[in-house]
This record gives sequence, structure tokens and C-alpha cells, in this order.
Amino acid sequence: MTNVSLLTPEQEQRLLESYRSLVDLADDCRVPSVSAALRGALAELRVALDGQGVELEDYYRPAGAGARA
Repeated sequence: MTNVSLLTPEQEQRLLESYRSLVDLADDCRVPSVSAALRGALAELRVALDGQGVELEDYYRPAGAGARA
């Protein structure tokens, strides 16, 4: 038996907004340590959203590559 928890529509929307904000920061950031932290955060968030079945247009695009979700 598994414990299934789903995001509410509001939570999903807030996470997608956060994801887009992180993408924007990663695109503009030129500080290597911050850029690496942003890439890691985006990767973790992508995995979590994918696990919830949330579609991301740029799922396979590396952070900082210039496209938006």
C-alpha cells in the first residue's frame, strides 16, 4: 500500500510560478555558486513536479539555456 498525496490546483500553480522564477534567475545569474544552486533546485523541483504528473515544456532544457516554462 502506498501513501498517495496530490497537489491542490493552487499548490501546483504556486510551484509552477516558483519554477518560472527560478528559471529566470538561472538565466540571468552569473555567479557560479548561485547558478549551481539554482540548477540543483530546478532539477529537484522538476523531479517532484514530474512525480505529480505536472507537464513542463522545458523539462529537458538545462537551466540557464534561455527558454521559459
